[in-house]
Amino acid sequence: MKIIANFGDSFMANIAKGILVEDGIDAAVLGENLVWSVGVTNFGGLSVQLAVPDEAADRARFLLRNSDLAEKCEIK
Repeated sequence: MKIIANFGDSFMANIAKGILVEDGIDAAVLGENLVWSVGVTNFGGLSVQLAVPDEAADRARFLLRNSDLAEKCEIK
């Protein structure tokens, strides 16, 4: 699995996951419980991460860059 993007909140990360799943890419949201446990804001550099299988990383990045979410996350 590769981390392909960081989000400030789990809501946007899960929307991005949905976009990828609709395109047939397995995706996982990581760190959403940790961020909620310290607060809703991006506290201390914590972020919610979006991960996909290694072989799907390039396609997933392409989809995110060409979506409305591109400005709401840090694509790696």
